[in-house]
Amino acid sequence: MVSRVSLKTRGATGRARPPAVARVVAVVVRLVALLLLMASAVWGLQAAWSRWAVCFVDADPPLPGMARFDGACVAVQDHLYDYTIPSDPWVPIADAAQREGLSLLALGLPVLLLSLTVVNRWFIWVLGVAAGVAVGSVWLAMGVPTFLSGLAGEPVQVDDLADVPALGLFAPFLTLGLAFAAIHRGVGRDLNLDRDVWLGVFWAAMTVAQPLPELFTTVFLWSSHDTSPMTGFVRCAAVVVAAVAVAMTLVPASRRRARPGRRRSDALPGPRPAGRGLEQGGLS
Repeated sequence: MVSRVSLKTRGATGRARPPAVARVVAVVVRLVALLLLMASAVWGLQAAWSRWAVCFVDADPPLPGMARFDGACVAVQDHLYDYTIPSDPWVPIADAAQREGLSLLALGLPVLLLSLTVVNRWFIWVLGVAAGVAVGSVWLAMGVPTFLSGLAGEPVQVDDLADVPALGLFAPFLTLGLAFAAIHRGVGRDLNLDRDVWLGVFWAAMTVAQPLPELFTTVFLWSSHDTSPMTGFVRCAAVVVAAVAVAMTLVPASRRRARPGRRRSDALPGPRPAGRGLEQGGLS
């Protein structure tokens, strides 16, 4: 006799609900990731604004002796003022490097935390964790020397982490693939705004936030002879989108509205095809 799972143990999407302890752990982990993403966005925006405010509003130049208005905006685009992993020669701007370092450090952990809570086929889970490790390592390796340089007031190189940012050349392909896979999996469901869709939005935002995609995006939005004034803002905007996506994955399925013309009871699927077991573990 083929055993059946009671509908009471299923969510609105028809998937078996994970054990209560696993659900609680997954929710706590995602809440921590959400708080870190929000903190990263705030620190990153503060760092970017301290350098680029003169390009957007009638603000005082970030350093004494700079001309106001367009002259200051052009001047601060020089690589001399870059505060992310600075190198000689470098002129610090206020505490921008410390805040940028904290922003990058706070951004490195949420990607890995979220990837650990995603339930899916084993190879998708492995790819998600690999992407979390790769992307998180890049931001952590960038955040440590940036923060230390800000504290010291001069460039500080951490030799053990010098080669890690090279992962940023490949990590965007992992996160972009995960974004497409999650969205494709979610849009086939009978409910709007499925958790998988929001996970896809998260991975897409994390793709844009990475150094190489951010560089291309900032140059497209505001080209510069050195560093684009959009630097920092693009990443932080993507992080805000990622935070919203994580928050939406915490919304219970019962609170998400079914598509027009369908009752929630109609959304429950029939028998599952042979060979596809029920998913277990944390939130998906």
